[in-house]
Amino acid sequence: MYGYYGDELRDEFEELIQNTGFYFENHGGGVFTFWVDSNEELEEAYRDYFEWQWICDLVKPDFSDLYEEVYAWFCKHPDALYNLEPRQFEILLDGIFRNNGYKTQLGSGQADGGVDIRLYLTNEVIGEVVTLVQAKRYAARNSIKLEAVQALSANVEDERANKGLFVTTSRYLPCVQKFAARQNRRLQLATSEDVRLWSSDAAERIIRDKSCLIKPDYVRTLLNTTNSPDVLEGKIFHANTGYTMTINSFAMVLRESKGAALLMKLPTTKVSGDSFQGLQVPDVGSAALKNLSAEHVFRAKKKYHNNGELYFWGNRNLYSFWNGTPQAYDYLD
Repeated sequence: MYGYYGDELRDEFEELIQNTGFYFENHGGGVFTFWVDSNEELEEAYRDYFEWQWICDLVKPDFSDLYEEVYAWFCKHPDALYNLEPRQFEILLDGIFRNNGYKTQLGSGQADGGVDIRLYLTNEVIGEVVTLVQAKRYAARNSIKLEAVQALSANVEDERANKGLFVTTSRYLPCVQKFAARQNRRLQLATSEDVRLWSSDAAERIIRDKSCLIKPDYVRTLLNTTNSPDVLEGKIFHANTGYTMTINSFAMVLRESKGAALLMKLPTTKVSGDSFQGLQVPDVGSAALKNLSAEHVFRAKKKYHNNGELYFWGNRNLYSFWNGTPQAYDYLD
């Protein structure tokens, strides 16, 4: 747009954006960053909108051990539970229970026989306690009827489980509450308020300093071992940062899951050039071990290009697989 279609179109575009209460900055001709112009209410709504998109992207299996923010969000915004798809609600509950000390078995989501999640907790006195969970993400006006809770009670009896837990975002009819009260504590009814409290507990239980999840001896092994091509741990990824400068960022995969990974930033070492321009590679010597700290260990989401190439998005950088060649740096602004 800039320098090609002329200032007239640019001015028209700027006026259009300003009328919405936003302004923008252009980076490199094709990338635009939009900001709210002096309106705190609009700024909060704008921020919440994109944070909600991110939270929805995290409500997936195998993310909950790394992202405590997803639980902190629902603790702060319990009404957002209504915006989840029913399957997302089940996945969220599964992560909440897992991070509150349960071993869980998430159902398939279809033809599950009325049991969405199975919870297992080992009790030193009576052994393993099994809880069957039925989750209903309903609108507030849709009350839970007696038949649904009776079905869960029947499943508890049939599987000889210890108890049943019904969780909903709506409310229970009085007859349902009376039925549950007669079950001698084998049936518990929970609502959004319970989910909010469980979410708070889950967020507190997750370690915020991710470097504590990795032992130094394991990092030392990764630095000194060449893993097979199929193993991501120990592989090094690279990103370029800086708007008007070229700054290299190298990171090594410490731990991976299906959708995310823990990465550790590596220090760089110069192979040619001076203080301003030249070539760098990651330092995988003893200096790298000093980066096993909260400052340098971060979470990253797995992404795939259309050609199947893996990359990571984390620490505000996009990391691609490093091919082993020195990378150029340029600190001249």
